[in-house]
Amino acid sequence: MKSAFLLAFAALFLIAPAEAAKGNKDNGKAGAAKKEKKAAERAERAQKREKVDGVLDVKDKNKDGSLDSDEYLIGESDIEGAKARFKQFNKNGDRYMSKGEIEDSLGL
Repeated sequence: MKSAFLLAFAALFLIAPAEAAKGNKDNGKAGAAKKEKKAAERAERAQKREKVDGVLDVKDKNKDGSLDSDEYLIGESDIEGAKARFKQFNKNGDRYMSKGEIEDSLGL
């Protein structure tokens, strides 16, 4: 009877940690995949910010972080088409394109 108790006790303390470790290994893979996904999302956001900042560097003459219609038209060959695009992407109608609106206009 004593040996059966010891055997059950040993099994409980030897098998359970082994099973838990196996589960942790699977969680480690899921955690690594999550970290990879978050890193990719951060890289994508950084790339979008760089593109928007590139447009602002060229066109934002007053350096306020947005573009009014005059700034947006800088360097545009088709003025009428550019005016139409400005109206289309200035979604809130405040006469300024925010960074988010610029991002949308770039198709990002």
